[in-house]
Formats: sequence, structure tokens, C-alpha cells
Amino acid sequence: MKLHRNEKFFKWGLTAFLAFVACALFWIVFSNLSGFYDLIMKFFGIISPILYGCLFAYFMNPVMKVTMKLMRKLLDKRKKPMKEKTAERLCTSVSVVVSVIVFLLAICALLPLVGQALYNSVAELLPKLEGYYLTIVEKLNGLKLDVEVADWLYEVIESILSSLQTWLSELDVWSLLGDVTSSVTSVVVGIFNAIVGIIAAVYILVYKKKLCSQAKKITIALFTTSHANRIFEVSRRTNRIFGDYVIGKLIDALLVGVITYIVMLILGMPYAPLISVIIAVTNIIPFFGPFLGAIPSTLLLLIDKPINAVYFVIFVIILQMIDGYIIENRILGEKLGISDFWVLTSILIFGGIFGFGGMLLGVPVFAVIYSLISDGIDRRLAKKRYPLATDQYYTLQCVEDLPVDPAPNYSFASMEPGYDMNVETEEEYEEDDEA
Repeated sequence: MKLHRNEKFFKWGLTAFLAFVACALFWIVFSNLSGFYDLIMKFFGIISPILYGCLFAYFMNPVMKVTMKLMRKLLDKRKKPMKEKTAERLCTSVSVVVSVIVFLLAICALLPLVGQALYNSVAELLPKLEGYYLTIVEKLNGLKLDVEVADWLYEVIESILSSLQTWLSELDVWSLLGDVTSSVTSVVVGIFNAIVGIIAAVYILVYKKKLCSQAKKITIALFTTSHANRIFEVSRRTNRIFGDYVIGKLIDALLVGVITYIVMLILGMPYAPLISVIIAVTNIIPFFGPFLGAIPSTLLLLIDKPINAVYFVIFVIILQMIDGYIIENRILGEKLGISDFWVLTSILIFGGIFGFGGMLLGVPVFAVIYSLISDGIDRRLAKKRYPLATDQYYTLQCVEDLPVDPAPNYSFASMEPGYDMNVETEEEYEEDDEA
């Protein structure tokens, strides 16, 4: 007797089995979340030089493209043309060397400049800490506070001082030496990873065409044509979102830091280098960044001279208005395709999970996820021949009120963010730049 397999029930059973396995794996992972998290962090620690290399290569790639464009123009002017392979190798070698030199010069120029300024500000601040403490105590004594409030403030200050004295008295030299050793080891490992990352970035830049070709080759071999095209489109979209956002945010933070430094020098405020660096670094974080940088800076100026703190708060408010409405819009524009509400949501979610790094990169990651979800929703609506414009759904009472499109026209690209789906090669980018 020959048994015939029912394809329909077989697919249902296979789906149920895979769903059960996925749920079991999900439960195993999250029931041992701390160990799983430590394993992931250990893995990322091992491949951190490669990750540094990808990051460095991402920043060096624009310089490499510009250098290759100039080199090709110079080689085209030669009376005796070179062989195509020789010219390509020469352009690649020179452009990689130039991009690495520019990257290293930028680091060597910024680190001593910022480091020296920070050292001078901290060296100026440390001798004044005791005087600042006495000033705070004097101000508290001069205030006419309620007895309970005053007692509570004195108890808080005394507890902090007693805790500090206890920590200093119980300080173990060997444990301190171990902490210093581990800190030095971390610094050495970080420097080593950065050096290896620069070397990896060189290899990535030299073989980027081959690596990209291999990735596309594997994708086409493993997936169907429609899925491969979808992966290519999402990869281009992700690259553009991250590139525009990261580079734009860094330029914006640099401009804000420079403006803060210049204005503080003009107004004669102390700790200008230290505060300008704090404002620049925290300005990279969307939404919360300006407040995170302004609060400690204002407190520092308030202790030194209260009127400077008032001027600084007014300046920061004006600067953030100019940055939000003019500078940042000119640099970033509407490239993310998400509203401020989703920016806030992405910062809270990714910042709570991944900390400071999540606050920095959570917004572009969420923008990519948002665009993919928007694609799926629009594709389903297009199959049902319903409109894709979101505004038409606000006053909707029932589904029958929606107009039905006679001939829907929809591609993989999301309608609202408006990302470009055209595949552009490096030569096409160069032609656009020349135009």
C-alpha cells in the first residue's frame, strides 16, 4: 500500500514544528539572558578590531573616492595612456594612501589640541574645588531655609564627605594597583585594536570592490531574484541612511562645539575648552544630548560665577534653536523619514538596551526598521488596492469608506520616506559629481 503525503498538512506540521523550536530557543536564550549577553559581548570583543576597521573604512571611503576621481583625471591627461589594470592599481594605491594619511592627520591634529585644552581646564578646576565647596556651604548658611531642609542638606553633604573619608582610609594599595593595571591594560588593548583596525581598514578599502562583489554573488546564489533585489535595495537604503546621519551628526557636533568655544572666549567665561567639548560630544545624541551637556556645564559656571551661568543658559537656548532649525536641517534635511516622536522612542529603546552607543546609533537603525515596516504595510495595502497616503486614514470610520485604486502601482521602495531604488555604480556617482 502506497502512502500519499498531503502537502497542505505537511506544510502545516512543519510550520508548527519550526514555531515550537523557535519558541524553545527563545525561552532558552532569555532564561539565560545574562550568560547569552556576556557571550555576545565576548564575541564582539574578539572581532572589535574588524569592527573598528569597518568604521574607519567608512569614514575614509569619501576621501578615497575624491582622490580616485582626481587621479583618473590626471591619468587621462597623459599623452601616453597607461594600461587599464595598471592605472586602476595606481589609482587605488594612491587613493588608499591619501585617505589613510588624511585620517591619521585628522586624529593627530585633534587629539593633542583637544587633550591639551582639556588638561588645562581640569588643571585649572582642581585647585578650586575646595573653594567651591566652601562657597556652597557659605551660600547654604546665608539662605533662610526651613530647619528640616537645612538639616537634610547638611546630612547629605556630611554623608558624602564621610563616605569619601572612609573610602580613602580603607583603600587597599594592592587593589588600587590592580585597578590601575586593568585600566592600563584596557587602554593598551584599545590602542592595539585601533591600530589593527586601521590596518583592517586599508585592506577593506583595497578589496572593497571584490568584497562587495562576493557579497552580491553569495546573495544571488542563496536567494531568489526578487529577494536578492530586495536585499540589495535595503542595503543601499541602510548605507545611505547611516552615511548621511553619522557624517551629518559629526559635522553638526563639530560646528556646535566650535561656536560654543568662540562665544565663551568672547564673553570671557572660564573652562571654555572643557565645556565646548562636553557640548560637542553630547550634541551627537539627538533630543536629550543638548540637555545632558548643558546641565553640568551650567552647574560648573554657576559655582564659579552665577551671572556666567545665566548668560550660558541663554546662549545654549539660542544655539539649540539655531542648530535645530537651521544648521541641522541644512546638513541632515529630511533624510531619515521619521518624525520627532519616533526619534524620541528610538533613543529611549536603544539607549536603555545598549547604553550610550544605542543613543548614538539607535535613530538610524530605527529609521531603517521603520522604512521596512512601512514597505510591508504599503505592499499589503497596494495588493488590496487601498490608498497609500497616511492622511486619508485619519477621518476613516469603516473600511468601506476608503477609495479603491483601479490599477495599483507599487514597488519595493516605501512611498513616504521616498528612498531611491536606482542602482548607481561608482562611475555614475562620479558623473553626477561632475555635473
